Amino acid sequence: MILLFFYGLAFEGLGLAAYLQFRREGDFPLKKELPWLASFGIVGGAAGWTEMFLVSGSLGDLAYGLSILRVCLHLLTGLLILRFGWGMFNNLDPLPPWSIFVPGILIVPIAFVMTYAATTFITPSPLEIPIEIWTRYLLYLPGSFLAGVGFLRQWYSQRKSGFYEVSNLMLGAGLAFLFEAIMMGLIVPAAPYGPASYYNYDRVIHNAFSGEILEVSQPYGLSTWLDYQSILSTTGMPIEIWRMLSAVIVTYFVARALDVFEAIRKRQIVALQEERDRAQQEAFDSQILARRNAEKWTDALVNISRRIAELEHVDDILVYIVENVRGLLRADFVGLAISNQWNEFLELKCRSQGGESRLVNESPVIVTNPLIKYVVKSSTPFSSKCAEDIEPLEGICFFTDETAKSAVIVPLKLENTTIGALWSARFEDDPFSDTDMIWLESMADQVAIAIQHGLMTSQLQSLSIVQERSRIAREMHDGLAQVLGYLNLQTQTLGSFLSQGKIDKLQEELSKMRQAIQTAHADVRENILSLRTTLAQEKGLETAAEEYLTEFGIQMGVDTHFDYRVDGELNLSSIAEVQLVCILQEALTNVRKHAQAGRVDVAIWKEKKEEGEYIHMHVDDDGVGFQTVGSKRSFGLQTMRERAEGSGGSLNIQSVVGRGTHIECRLPCLQRERLQKQSVVIQ
Repeated sequence: MILLFFYGLAFEGLGLAAYLQFRREGDFPLKKELPWLASFGIVGGAAGWTEMFLVSGSLGDLAYGLSILRVCLHLLTGLLILRFGWGMFNNLDPLPPWSIFVPGILIVPIAFVMTYAATTFITPSPLEIPIEIWTRYLLYLPGSFLAGVGFLRQWYSQRKSGFYEVSNLMLGAGLAFLFEAIMMGLIVPAAPYGPASYYNYDRVIHNAFSGEILEVSQPYGLSTWLDYQSILSTTGMPIEIWRMLSAVIVTYFVARALDVFEAIRKRQIVALQEERDRAQQEAFDSQILARRNAEKWTDALVNISRRIAELEHVDDILVYIVENVRGLLRADFVGLAISNQWNEFLELKCRSQGGESRLVNESPVIVTNPLIKYVVKSSTPFSSKCAEDIEPLEGICFFTDETAKSAVIVPLKLENTTIGALWSARFEDDPFSDTDMIWLESMADQVAIAIQHGLMTSQLQSLSIVQERSRIAREMHDGLAQVLGYLNLQTQTLGSFLSQGKIDKLQEELSKMRQAIQTAHADVRENILSLRTTLAQEKGLETAAEEYLTEFGIQMGVDTHFDYRVDGELNLSSIAEVQLVCILQEALTNVRKHAQAGRVDVAIWKEKKEEGEYIHMHVDDDGVGFQTVGSKRSFGLQTMRERAEGSGGSLNIQSVVGRGTHIECRLPCLQRERLQKQSVVIQ
């Protein structure tokens, strides 16, 4: 009874350990087999304890019921160990390919054994005997054997992975189950039929007619060696002790193996955590890379905006844009095309490839690629995503024999009208991302702003000329028209004096009229000179200013001196050059009207400083001077100052009553490469 108690206790412990392990979280390989192992342990322990009560002999009428229960539990235990063994053998690691032939090979022997086993149930022995025998043969023995082989496969797998400590426990569990297979599945109760009678017990020969026992034989001279008595005589311990030991050994190694699987699970968790940390680090690195890339794009956009604000030439800005797009998108070709005035065709205006970024100012290069034309027509961006998109990319790159394998194209929109396209292409099969398209659209917006700014610059130049014309027209209206009205009245007055015979009065009024006519004549000649000088840009500033000053001196009877000390080009923007001429004209007009000067000196020279070059213009007269504060000439002086400041320069006026006036104007020069007068893009 004690042996059966510990036998049942060992299996119950095995079932409890398996159940507790199953309750833990995780997805380790043995977990899905643990319910079968737990059930096997619990039912096997119950079967052991049931047999313990039967052996006690104190149950009375309950003995028969417990006997039936023991048979059922014994049978159920065999089914559970067979299911667990099959799971260990088949589910943890994939079987070799040749194993698919095993069922076909074993089906006939198994069918024969099942048929033979069925015939043994009609022998005179009690029914529970063949049930227990065949339960051990057909369920315990293969179940424990498969479980043992399954653990041995784990031993090989863990040893191959380098987990030697784990593999040793797997080896122990595997051998324990094989030992369990012998103790529980191979040693069966005595029976008068094989195979038990062939190796366990003496074979009994029955009379076929009477059923009587004729003799007990030992075929081939073999003696019994694996029956209960032989075990007892050989080892000195009954089979019950060995079965209890096998149960304890199985419980010990399987429980340790379960802990090992838990250790493996924890190791997997650590590996997953490390993988997660590595993924987080990669995501963090990707974010840093994306942020740095965004900073590069932002810097490029800021630099483009700064160049636009500094009045750089639109062609230079566009070259800068396509060069930055090629570098930031790691592209092999970047192109910019603009539609002609009548939207008849697209013309390549700017490109960047192979480390070179330049305008296309040779013969017109017409863009015929259908994808680019589709983007311009539909105002819809396009990005190639797969191999099917490669063929339409032929002809998207110019001045090269290579064919693009990926491209992204965005439209250029100016005031909601598509005027062209900006695209980027790679010769490698490396598609552009959606983020790349967004950045390229930002660059396309900068292209549109630069073009619009270039158009506005041209408009401002024309507007300056128009404003100067308006100023001259206004002065003619305020001067000449008033003089003509005055003369009309004076002629009436002269007629009245003549009819009255007032000759002295008549002479006096004629003198006033002569003076008014001279003033009007001077205004007209100056305005004509101003118009001619303002519109004669092809002469250049030096020639125009010298001619204007000379003519002004002749007309006004003023001694003029002109000092021009600029070597080479002025390097002024076209707007600034127009404004400089206008300021000179305004200053000389003030000299004529208000200064009563006998001499005017005009000097123009270039000054070079660290921050850049400047054009200086000084206008000095020896006239009567004026008070700069509260002067009636403040409106005209303010106009001159606004002209200078509108061109990025400054104007300084110094005047002393009785000692003349000094006007100093300073305008910034542009870099030489920014002074292209004719844009390739804006035509």
